Amino acid sequence: MFVFAATIFRSEVALLLGTSILYLLLVPTTSLQLVIPPFIISFAISLLVSIPLDSYFWQKPLWPELWGFYYNAIQGSSSDWGVSPWYYYFVSALPRLLLNPMTFLVLLPLSLSHPALRPAANRLVIPSLLFVAIYSLQPHKEARFIFYVVPPLTAASALGANFLFNRAFSPKKNTGSIWSILLVLLLLASILLSFLISTGMLLISSLNYPGGEALSFLRDTVLQSEGVSSISQSSSASTSAALIPAHADVLSCMTGVTLFGTATGLNIPNYRGGGRGNLVRSNIKSGNSNENTETTTTGSLSSGDAVVTLALDKTEDESVLLQPDFWTRFDYALAENPEKVRRGGEWDIIGVVKGFGGVEIVNKRSADSDDGDEDSKDMTQVAVVGRAAIVEQWKRRIMNLTGGRWVGPKMVPKIYILKRVKEGKSRSRKTVDA
Repeated sequence: MFVFAATIFRSEVALLLGTSILYLLLVPTTSLQLVIPPFIISFAISLLVSIPLDSYFWQKPLWPELWGFYYNAIQGSSSDWGVSPWYYYFVSALPRLLLNPMTFLVLLPLSLSHPALRPAANRLVIPSLLFVAIYSLQPHKEARFIFYVVPPLTAASALGANFLFNRAFSPKKNTGSIWSILLVLLLLASILLSFLISTGMLLISSLNYPGGEALSFLRDTVLQSEGVSSISQSSSASTSAALIPAHADVLSCMTGVTLFGTATGLNIPNYRGGGRGNLVRSNIKSGNSNENTETTTTGSLSSGDAVVTLALDKTEDESVLLQPDFWTRFDYALAENPEKVRRGGEWDIIGVVKGFGGVEIVNKRSADSDDGDEDSKDMTQVAVVGRAAIVEQWKRRIMNLTGGRWVGPKMVPKIYILKRVKEGKSRSRKTVDA
């Protein structure tokens, strides 16, 4: 299973496989003679699964995990996304992943020190921490790279928790002690607290994908309500009336814009255009031969329906983005900086997606001062869409109940949703009901 996961899904699992095998060989509880045959068989089967399937989807001979490992680890390209100190995983990532402070302060030390628990705990903890230590040599660090150690470290902690419960509530006379009972009660409280904290972190994390929310709004709301008019008045960038050209900037793509968000076409009822079984293709050139965007959809189009599909361009080249003519190819744009888009003609901001910007403490006085801010006044003309709209509704309700006080997530503008003003139309600032 280790080999299968490393070969097909995530190459860094191979390092955890290596530390686990190394520990088993040194203890020793296995031998190379027992390890090598299943490794070769599993590796061969995994390659037979990965290479043909992934090569088909990438349209070129490819083993993705080897390519990703070479790109990120050998070439060091992952450092382009930031670097962290070597101790980041131990002092920041692992405590946040395991969350419960009892894990580090009581349970793991107990499991590793007690003679009856030590053999099983060592087998779970040592390979995991060795994996984290070796992976700490990689400059670019993310918590998701070490997710795999959470189950074994949690299991090792569970050994200590089980021991505490047995000791505190053993039916044998005088086995339990007041300290054991207090530790158990503290452990139960810590589990409840960790659950509440992790639930809060989950809710906050859901506010960190403004790009995906902007794309969802564009696809499900704007195109659904304006799809027919957008088709009939589509820009020259479209080679078919059933394709809507749009651009997504870097921040949008980093925060939720995916192929899955653009692949689903919208059925526009009573649109009489195209025939049954049409093959629709659009090739929007971005000015860089390596950055063309092609969207293909096979429409099962009846006489009364059409499939509206986003043809999404993701050009990153700043020299191309600075060209005013570049923006005339699109009907919509998702952008962190709307002024960059407005270089290419007139655009309406039809919505803004806000994202998590920290925790704010608001009282009536600070709220009044915010109302006088020019940027705040300007933003009231633009509809807030997505989860931020729900947060702001709750913020207003709570401030009404508490006399203008609020403690909660601070939402700041992240992605603006823009619609190009077609020639011959007067430009008017337009808001969309969230």
